[in-house]
Amino acid sequence: MKPKNENKHFMILGNFFNFCRLLHFWVSAEGGWEWSFGGILGQVIQKFKNLDDGNTLIIAPEALNRFYINDYYSRVGASWMTKEERKTDIEENINYLNLLSKKIFEEIGHTNFKLNILGFSQGGATACRWMFASQMKINSLVLWASDLPQDTLIEKNRSVWENINTHLVMGKKDQLISSEVKARFLDLVKEYNLKYELTLYDGDHRIYPDVMFKLAQSL
Repeated sequence: MKPKNENKHFMILGNFFNFCRLLHFWVSAEGGWEWSFGGILGQVIQKFKNLDDGNTLIIAPEALNRFYINDYYSRVGASWMTKEERKTDIEENINYLNLLSKKIFEEIGHTNFKLNILGFSQGGATACRWMFASQMKINSLVLWASDLPQDTLIEKNRSVWENINTHLVMGKKDQLISSEVKARFLDLVKEYNLKYELTLYDGDHRIYPDVMFKLAQSL
């Protein structure tokens, strides 16, 4: 099915009337490696076309802040937050995602589905914080080429972590994440004793549809 552009900040792939099994929320950060002006969301959601099996609904929300990503002002990316007014950005992101998910759930009309959330790049931190600020029942959290915010690895969150399936996805040739950063990240989750599945793929800082399809079969 052709992706539906509900408004300029999110897109839908799948059909509400056929949907009955899976709901995937893909929270990504669009930046300098893949996305171009006029096609930010469109290019993101195309990565998941092979998941559109008639029983799966895919929602791709876009970060609310846009910026130019080259010196020629020809390519535009979207960011969830920067170091400026970071706390305000986090709060606005959570409010936006809560309102969007509420709208989607109401339109679906039932709760007989598995909810999976994927955070790509900077969207990983946003997905984690949203997860703990909502009342959603989540089946799986996928963090793809992204960080895991330390403020979510606290004792009061432990029961939530223990009741979801956490998947970490890392590219062996990711130009934005060095081997040292990967090692520190894995040490952090090990120290917290976080249970997770790790997927390593032979690629760089982007979502690969074949890797995503294989992972989705296990969610």
